[in-house]
Amino acid sequence: MKILRFLLVSVCFSFWGCSSVVQKVPFLSEQGPVAKALSGELVLGRHFTAADLPQHELFDLTPEMKRFATDVTTGITAADKKAEALHQALMTSVQLGGRGITYSAYTTNTGIDAFEQRQANCLSYTLLYVAMARHLGLKAEVNEVMLPPTWDMRAGDTYLFMRHVNAKVFMPQTPRTWIRAVNTADVSDIVVDLEMRRFRAHYKQNVIGKDLVAAQFYSNRGMELAAEGDTRAAFLYLRKALLMNDTQSYIWSNFGSFYRRLGFSGEAEAIYLHGLKVNPRDYTIMHNLAGLYKDAGNEAQYRYYQERVRKHRNANPYYIYRLALEATEQQDYKKALSLINKAIGKEKDEIRFYRLAVTIYDALGDSENAEHMRDKVYQLNTIRF
Repeated sequence: MKILRFLLVSVCFSFWGCSSVVQKVPFLSEQGPVAKALSGELVLGRHFTAADLPQHELFDLTPEMKRFATDVTTGITAADKKAEALHQALMTSVQLGGRGITYSAYTTNTGIDAFEQRQANCLSYTLLYVAMARHLGLKAEVNEVMLPPTWDMRAGDTYLFMRHVNAKVFMPQTPRTWIRAVNTADVSDIVVDLEMRRFRAHYKQNVIGKDLVAAQFYSNRGMELAAEGDTRAAFLYLRKALLMNDTQSYIWSNFGSFYRRLGFSGEAEAIYLHGLKVNPRDYTIMHNLAGLYKDAGNEAQYRYYQERVRKHRNANPYYIYRLALEATEQQDYKKALSLINKAIGKEKDEIRFYRLAVTIYDALGDSENAEHMRDKVYQLNTIRF
């Protein structure tokens, strides 16, 4: 797999939550708090209509965008070189002859808006790049990547599970004599990503279709509008997201958080619980439910969901890694070593674990094991999946 590393920027923030196991459930009955929330009555004062809903053509191109893509790849015939030239031209500054796209974490634009405003987050840039690559005849798709969860120990042990998208360009296939792992990156394809510090070829990933792409776009934009205080527009974007795809628990999580923000705790609870029917292992929803029940004074339900999140957290190698980092900062190297070895035992392909192990072994004066860990870092830096 070839990865274009032309620009490394800050984290491509996403509002999406965990959705590792999805179950198809009946959509909803015509009555009850979830149905009422879906109708829009509590926000709009009436049921929404199709005319109210936003409509964006996410992969459209303007004539200027088509000319740009054609001009910057003129004379290039190889698919991989063409893919790279397009990416570099989009990201190179205007002063150096490029488009000068810059990173903006908190604004989800269409591809056209990203091109015109010269700003994009990971989803916006992916929409822009995929549309232009397809115009050039490349087989480009939106690739969803499941990033590992992280924990912020300084903010109430906050659980954050981020999802990420990038562009995948499929290269012409040649006969193979080997088999690759399912749901990992193919060595023959090109991944175009703005945030390579967080991307690893072994992370679970898959190409997603246009309806799910649209659902993610409308959900992200809806949460941005909610944060800006535009409640009416936020509802309509989130509602459009669920119409595009109602089987993603993170969209239900966003919808529930929207209603909780407005003070409709009963509706928020019902929406969260429906999201757990869609995906019983959505720990973001469980975390949100724990907070909701704590605010409501429902100690039993608060403790139930808090404990479920805690058990998941304590068994997760990335949480253990975070604890190892803390122990290292406190110079408790024996504890740090025990923790990092435990994390490595659970996830053997995460380069960050081995880098920390090098630091720990060096601090302990164990040069042999430190060198062994450096070898692992080198292997993971050069391995092809």
